[in-house]
Amino acid sequence: MEMKEKAELKDRLLMALEIREKKAVDLSRDLKIPKSAISQYLSGARTPQDSKRLYAMASYLDVDEAWLMGFDVPMERKRQEKNSTIADAA
Repeated sequence: MEMKEKAELKDRLLMALEIREKKAVDLSRDLKIPKSAISQYLSGARTPQDSKRLYAMASYLDVDEAWLMGFDVPMERKRQEKNSTIADAA
């Protein structure tokens, strides 16, 4: 069985920006990430070394962190309903 090649963060980040109709400058401004860092992520020169930054970008773009990192998982973030935890506890 042949394994699929993992997608790259740069490709997923660009795709998420397009889908959410955002620009790199929006990501930089709204998350206070240096423009140079965003540029390097989009060129593939580097990836976020800080999980908080990756989480912030995924949350901002409303995508799953693992998907953003290139893994073969659904793009949509997993949503947990607040009421389900309360109902389970009762």
